[in-house]
Amino acid sequence: MPIFRIADKLVYFAHVPRAAGTSVERYLRARFGPLAFADPQYLSVPEDARWTRSSPQHVDRFALARLFPPGFFDASFALVRHPQDRLHSVFLRQRDIERTIPADTEFRDWVTSLPLPDFALDNHTRPMLDFIPPGARIFRLEEGLGQIVDWLDGLAGNTEGPRAIGVANSHSERLALLGRDPETPIPEVDDALRAVISERYAEDIYWCGYAPRKGRPSMTKAPAERTVVLHYHLFKNAGTSLDQILKRNFGDRWVTREFAMANNDNSAQLADWIREEKDAVAFSTHTGLGPVPEIPGVRVISVMLLRDPISRIKSAYRFERHQKADTFGARLAKETDLEGYVRTRLKNPGDRQCRDFQCSRLASMVPGDAPELERALAAAGNLGVLGNVRDFDGALEALARALAEDYPDFTWESVQANVSKPASKSEAPSDEVMTLLKEANQGDLKLIETLFPAH
Repeated sequence: MPIFRIADKLVYFAHVPRAAGTSVERYLRARFGPLAFADPQYLSVPEDARWTRSSPQHVDRFALARLFPPGFFDASFALVRHPQDRLHSVFLRQRDIERTIPADTEFRDWVTSLPLPDFALDNHTRPMLDFIPPGARIFRLEEGLGQIVDWLDGLAGNTEGPRAIGVANSHSERLALLGRDPETPIPEVDDALRAVISERYAEDIYWCGYAPRKGRPSMTKAPAERTVVLHYHLFKNAGTSLDQILKRNFGDRWVTREFAMANNDNSAQLADWIREEKDAVAFSTHTGLGPVPEIPGVRVISVMLLRDPISRIKSAYRFERHQKADTFGARLAKETDLEGYVRTRLKNPGDRQCRDFQCSRLASMVPGDAPELERALAAAGNLGVLGNVRDFDGALEALARALAEDYPDFTWESVQANVSKPASKSEAPSDEVMTLLKEANQGDLKLIETLFPAH
């Protein structure tokens, strides 16, 4: 998603992976200055600490449309490459440089093992059409890079600066930097393999001008057949109020279910649930753990509300103290004061209700060995809608925007459901309890401070 300025114009370059995009970026920096939303060091960041699922420069146009309103850019352009040559380049990079492919792998075998899921290999195998926004000027690599310089001259109104786009990030250059010799050359592509590639990237071939334009696919083809909301309902985080709004909008197409949490990852079960409930639109669960499900043909808008952890725990205690239920928490809250409730729950290492509860739930979405807070922050960046209970209306506005294309009639108003009774004097926390809560929730406090600095 490289963004740059030319005089008073804001310009977007749709960086198609393995189509000389790095060469173009280097030229843009040299002529027009720093680029925004371009991170050359993205792959050096540990995977569980990345804030997005792909590098910013490889953002897909569907995410771009959600982030930037129509007309935000004064101009946009893309550089494309014939899908067969582009796939050759991806294969060579992964085999010889990244070494994600065994050295003895045949190109044919690798191609026929596709499709890879979206975001795999930093989006390198995604169709080019997925990166190019409507209205963008498209240039073909095979026709030379001078055409881009001429077009930029027109935008700039001058011919100042470098007059040629050099080569950067080439296969031979990268191998030389790594001190490696080229691996075995890939074989020729026969008609059968060419047909496989052409079928997989048919839209690219037609829309980008590598075949007659007659009957080409529409640029605005929907990326998914179905859009659903998946609400990760955290206890005492205004989740019931959000569910009321979802039910009001979708009626019996709002569904809820709970899942076993023993393995800290029930993402596959969530995916099965969404597939099974074919008519449902909004899904709500208190017990969803693990990465947000990825389901072919389904766009999952994940939603979670967070809250100041001290306020959340005090609210949970008051709720369970008055709750007519025979759960461990409800019995404990009725039998003791807030201090006893907190101290008892903290004694059990597996009970996270009073110890960085929100961090633990978010961190489950990014498996790995990184510290829990780092994984929680990474997961927060991948959620479709992340809200603060203190700005409930703002969270609903964000959800409405995310749903606008598929459910333009989605409406909402401020509601308060399942609100705990105000604290009595006997339930007011002592200084000692407040200190205990702060010590036990350093991760959650840092999480809220980082994500919502003005909360």
